[in-house]
Amino acid sequence: MTIGVGGSTASIELDKIQNMTTNVQPITIAEYQLRLKKAVLLMKEQNCKVLYLHAGTNLYYYTGTKWNPSERMVGALLFEDESIEYIVPKFEEGTFKTFMQVEGHLNFWEEHENPCLLFGAILQKKNVSNGTIALDESASYFQVDSIIKANPDYTFINAQPITAGCRMHKSAAEIAIIQQAKDITMVVQKATARILYPGIEAATVVDFVN
Repeated sequence: MTIGVGGSTASIELDKIQNMTTNVQPITIAEYQLRLKKAVLLMKEQNCKVLYLHAGTNLYYYTGTKWNPSERMVGALLFEDESIEYIVPKFEEGTFKTFMQVEGHLNFWEEHENPCLLFGAILQKKNVSNGTIALDESASYFQVDSIIKANPDYTFINAQPITAGCRMHKSAAEIAIIQQAKDITMVVQKATARILYPGIEAATVVDFVN
């Protein structure tokens, strides 16, 4: 396909770029399970019984569940036996199930209920009546504060040594995805360089890249 820009043209290998984006291998359920196992090992090093993963990057990294964080509590509790207990607003049940990748028990809270109390009820259900709980470093202050106040029998710590301890070491699959993204970027940059000429507008270049 040939695209004209400012009187000049550039032949872009669109088929090649499309192939580069379609043959990327996604992270598998097996790899999510390995991440959870590693998190549990790091939890034990921290003498931590439970890890809370808040909606956002950490929930996605460990469970494959893509969910944007908000003022409503959505997350997962990871226990030493590698079991997962999700915390989800009841009205989001159907939507959450479509995004959930790693299986776990779903715990729902209604709009008039305090999810931080549900947080504690899940701990009790799993026979964790005291001890250290690691809270996702990306959770907002008001959510962390609410969890701590609603569950005074526990000691809470920052989960970053656990989450960062996992995420800083990339697997072969992660490195392959990163390399693929870099390769695609280079193809686009080279194509963009070929259309440049003195006086070209920045908006034209942006449109071309997009």
